[in-house]
Amino acid sequence: MLYLIILDIFWFSAALWVDYPKLITIPIWAWAFVVICPIYPFLLAIIWWQKYGGKKPNQYILSFASIPAAILGVLALIYYPLIMQTIGFNLNDFGQIFWVLFYSAQGWYLLFYEKFQNLPVIIVLIYLFTKFTIDYMTKTFGYLEVGRLNGTAFFTIFIVATCLTVAISLVILRKKRINS
Repeated sequence: MLYLIILDIFWFSAALWVDYPKLITIPIWAWAFVVICPIYPFLLAIIWWQKYGGKKPNQYILSFASIPAAILGVLALIYYPLIMQTIGFNLNDFGQIFWVLFYSAQGWYLLFYEKFQNLPVIIVLIYLFTKFTIDYMTKTFGYLEVGRLNGTAFFTIFIVATCLTVAISLVILRKKRINS
C-alpha cells in the first residue's frame, strides 16, 4: 500500500507540473470544475494513507476520489481516441490513457470494496452533474480542448459521463440499502 501512496503522490506531482501552465490561465474559482488529473491521485493517496494508518477513510474524500476517478477512466477511453482520431496520433495523449486508468482502477476498487455514506455520494453526484454540464456548455473537458471534436462525439462524452454518474451513484446507494 505504501508503494501505491508513493505512486499516487508522484502522479499528482507530475500532473500538477504538466497542468500548471494551463491552470494559471483559469480563474481560481473555476479550478473546482476544471482540475482533473492532479486532484484524483492526491485524494487517493490520502485515502490509502488513512487505510495504511488503520483508519477508515474520510467519507467525503472517499466519495470525491473514487466516483469521479472511476468515471474519468471510462471517459479517457472515449475522449483520447476521439481526439486523436480528429487531430492525429499524439504520444502524449496516448500515454494519458494509461495513467488515467491507473487512478481510475483505484477508484473502481474502492467502489467495490468500501462502504459509502449517502450524503457524500449525493454531494458528489450534484458536483459531477454541475461539472459535466459546465464542461458541455463551455465546450471543455476540464481544461482539455474538445472544440475540435464534432458535436456528436462531444455529446456522446457528455451522455456517457452523466449516465455513469447516475449508474454508479445508484449502485452505491442501492448497495448500502441492501446491506442495511
